[in-house]
Order: sequence, then C-alpha cells, then structure tokens
Amino acid sequence: MPADMEVDRAPATDINTSPTGPSPNPTTPTFKTTVSHQPFYYFAITLAASAPAPAIDAAQYHAYIALVLRQWLGAVGGAVPVDVLHYAYPQATVRVPFDRRQAVWQAVTVTPFRLLGSDATASFR
Repeated sequence: MPADMEVDRAPATDINTSPTGPSPNPTTPTFKTTVSHQPFYYFAITLAASAPAPAIDAAQYHAYIALVLRQWLGAVGGAVPVDVLHYAYPQATVRVPFDRRQAVWQAVTVTPFRLLGSDATASFR
C-alpha cells in the first residue's frame, strides 16, 4: 500500500441501532417487516343506465354484479366472493379478493346487461 494513501478506520455501524434510535434491548437486533400481500381489494363502481331506470337496492346491485361475473368469467368467475360494503344508488363500494381484482374489474367494466323490469341496458363504471 502506498504511503500517501490514508485508510479510514472508522468503526462499523452497530447492528443494534436503527434510523429511529437504538433498540430497547441492546442484545437483540431490530428488524422491520413489510406486509406485501393484501387479502382484499376495494372498488368504487357506478351503475350507468342507457335510459331512466328505477332505483335498485343493495341486494339487486349485488345480483347484477354476480350476473356480470358469470357472463364474463363463467361459473368459476360467478363464484368470486364480492361484498357490497357501502351502497347509495347508483354508486357502491365493493370488496373482492386481491388475487381476483383484475378479472372482476374487467368483467364489471366491459359487460353490459339489461335491467329487470325495464328496457334499459346498463353497465358498471
């Protein structure tokens, strides 16, 4: 090693320290964990009808979502659990399993359907 080079001999960082300060027990290292898998995904969807249609209740709203899932995804898609958490016609907040969110969103936004008791067609947005 050349004589004109200096070597920094600063002590290594202590394993028991973190950005928020030392751990409560200096003999135990501090670890942080991030949860990356969420069990559910939440959608805010709106029912859009081609003509004025009578207001529907939350059970009918849920039935239309199940109908659309069966039409687009078949019997397996119709079995996806969908929960209507908040409903105020024509908008709703729904919860679906996180791993099925893309399929549900595609089915809900692409598939039109006919409202019962009316000649209007409708779709979700």
